[in-house]
Amino acid sequence: MKGHIAFCPHFHQPHFQLYRTREEAMRHSYEPWLRLLNEAAQLPGFFVNLHYSGPFLYWMRSEKGDFAPQLRKLIAGGKVGILGGLADEPFIQLSSRRDDVLYQMQEYDAICREVLGVKAAEWQGVHIVERECGEYMLYHLSRAARLMDAKAIFYLDAESFYGSHFTYPGGSEDYCMKHFGFKDPVAKTVFSHLPEQLLYFPLRDELAGESFISVPVHSQHRYQLLKRQAFTGEDRVKIKPSHYLFYLKDAIAQAWELSNKMGRPMEPVVVIFEDAEKFGQWSKDPEGDHQWMMEFFRQVQADPEVDFTGLRDYVERQGYYDSYPVGSSHSYPEWENWTAKRGIRGICFGDERLRRVVARLRRTEALQQGLEEGVIKRAAQALPPELREITLRVWLESEERYRLVETLLKQEDAALQQAYKAINRVRHLVYQEDPKWASRHPSYGSSPYYDVNGLAYLELADRLLKKLYERSELTLLPSPLLQDWDMDGLEEVWVEKPRLTLSLDREGGCVNYMHVVDREYGENGKLQLAALEKEICAVRSYNDILRYSSALVLSETDSSLRFEAYPEGGRRELCRNSMRCDVIAGPAANSFHYVNDFGRGLYELDELTETDETIIVRMSHSADGGNFGRVRLEKTFTIEQDKMTVHFAARCERQPEGTNLTLCPQIVCTATPSDEVHFAPESWLGFPAGNERIRVSLLPHSGDEAARHTEEVDWKGRVDYLYRTDSGNGARFYNRVRFKMGGGDIINLGVEPAVRHYYINMVFPEQSRLSYNSSGMMLRPVVRFVDGKAEFTVSQSWQLDVKPEAERYGVRLPLIK
Repeated sequence: MKGHIAFCPHFHQPHFQLYRTREEAMRHSYEPWLRLLNEAAQLPGFFVNLHYSGPFLYWMRSEKGDFAPQLRKLIAGGKVGILGGLADEPFIQLSSRRDDVLYQMQEYDAICREVLGVKAAEWQGVHIVERECGEYMLYHLSRAARLMDAKAIFYLDAESFYGSHFTYPGGSEDYCMKHFGFKDPVAKTVFSHLPEQLLYFPLRDELAGESFISVPVHSQHRYQLLKRQAFTGEDRVKIKPSHYLFYLKDAIAQAWELSNKMGRPMEPVVVIFEDAEKFGQWSKDPEGDHQWMMEFFRQVQADPEVDFTGLRDYVERQGYYDSYPVGSSHSYPEWENWTAKRGIRGICFGDERLRRVVARLRRTEALQQGLEEGVIKRAAQALPPELREITLRVWLESEERYRLVETLLKQEDAALQQAYKAINRVRHLVYQEDPKWASRHPSYGSSPYYDVNGLAYLELADRLLKKLYERSELTLLPSPLLQDWDMDGLEEVWVEKPRLTLSLDREGGCVNYMHVVDREYGENGKLQLAALEKEICAVRSYNDILRYSSALVLSETDSSLRFEAYPEGGRRELCRNSMRCDVIAGPAANSFHYVNDFGRGLYELDELTETDETIIVRMSHSADGGNFGRVRLEKTFTIEQDKMTVHFAARCERQPEGTNLTLCPQIVCTATPSDEVHFAPESWLGFPAGNERIRVSLLPHSGDEAARHTEEVDWKGRVDYLYRTDSGNGARFYNRVRFKMGGGDIINLGVEPAVRHYYINMVFPEQSRLSYNSSGMMLRPVVRFVDGKAEFTVSQSWQLDVKPEAERYGVRLPLIK
């Protein structure tokens, strides 16, 4: 018996990763990995297949110049092979463009050549993000690999892609037994089925004529690697290197024996795939992990029945076992409980916040396609009329559409080409993996930080794209004010201005997206392009984009706003958003109830008026208020370039004597402070001194209601929210959001995190709880009804990159301690 081990560690860092997180991983994992590989390379027969994510390579290039030469030396020594992949580590199957796959692989090829000196034709295989793909993805990856002279060799999870599909009379797939109570005698599997023991060989498959090789990965071998520590208090299993090698050889022996029985003897291969950060970073014991790994390497080196191999080297030497179909994957099985069994698509389109990220991207993609169609149509005018429409369709469906458009624009004006390249580069960042995958896993907290940064660049790219229409003399149709931009089945009011993008949702009568851009960057195409070229085209690891482009409302889903059919998970969680409003009744503060559901109700659109300077939107919702009769709440939004004013007006048919009725708007800003170097974020509320008094009730950062702080504050109807950003590039700046309030009898101003829990009881409690540092803040003024009526007005303005001027405030309330 002879077997082989293809060891494939994956080094993963996303774009916009925090400085401190990267540096910690460098100390605990990446530098120890180099020491490990240098020592292991002295062993005869040692070989390892490494995959570095594109963002990792860009970071290595810009920040860790001494790292790559050591890797290059190992590669040149024939001990290390490189696995290719996608430049931004994206879930590219979310893209609406077929040319994005080739673009991503070509960009990865470029950075891999530059940093590691390895070209696509030399890759040992192609890494697929989370092995999360279906037929569409496998087809386009295989086609792109062929076009780049790379080998379409993928490692795919055995459990996801090669699940058992036996059926038999009376089984779970027997519809006669299921629906009518008798067995269907023909409910039998007739297709040749490879048993699990044979999933240790390369298997060929093809989709639409594009062939590829899949080498199955088994989760058992992934999770047993470096199993030196307990996962939980109940875990008593620790695996020594000798135990691990025994398990690998046992799997190899079974595969060898069965392949011989089936008349197709071939030397099996075990693919060990695992995140490289498991070594050193997860354990925080790189020395102990080093000893474990070296002992394992030496045992393999000393065993004549096994050896290490390159993935491609093995396939070229052994061939493939047979043609055998890959199933369409959802994700790997142990994670499907939180992906709706649809992988990344289930997460992104089943979750409101993530769907809005993709929806915002769709708008820019549509705008980009309009530009491309115009450029291609102009070029096609030189063709005979009968070929123009055909050529347009062919070029738009090409895997190299972006390259064609770049070339055509360069012929017109090199500056147009540069702007187009920057826009196309930015668009890809929004698909990157981490924000959409890990933030919904029970083990990880919400991570909107990544999406907020990507969207900040996207908003600049969107504005630059409109400038390109002008420069290219193409017609840009105005965006309709009413459209279902976020794919929820309801039309929203969609506002696009040079310095403001805003969406008003009829469900809850609220702001569900709000992004602001600095005055100069919102209107100056040269500044927009300069920012994108400097930070995105050059792929800088650290940025300060939020000082001139920032989301003010992109909220997390809020468990207190859920519709729940049953506790096990039959629920729909809504985003908190901003400018929701409740009507609350109760004789005392500790004894109250919500009057109907004005916070989540469906509002009627009563007025939509647009002028050159302002847009006025009026919405209303009426509902039964019990003892108060019919209650009506009207909201009027007045939207300008740098300000939004909202007027709330409520009335009830009657207000029984001795009852209290209050109006409670929810004024939310989801922008959060960030300190990626020291993890000491700062945000606070500032109250300029005035001749009025207001009671402020502040929920502490801990979320402990018992520790809620209440004090009387002098004010003049204004509160400023200031939050600080400390970037890994050394930049430090404050942004300010100002709220002016009045027009009603405000008896209390509540302050609390914008969202306190998301997916409560679904993800782990410590991950479900959010606070000011992770969800932003919410102001909740309580306005008294008088004679059956209540009114309140808030005017919101903003300024990016300001001096905090703390001394100008009579009272400052820190939100994070």
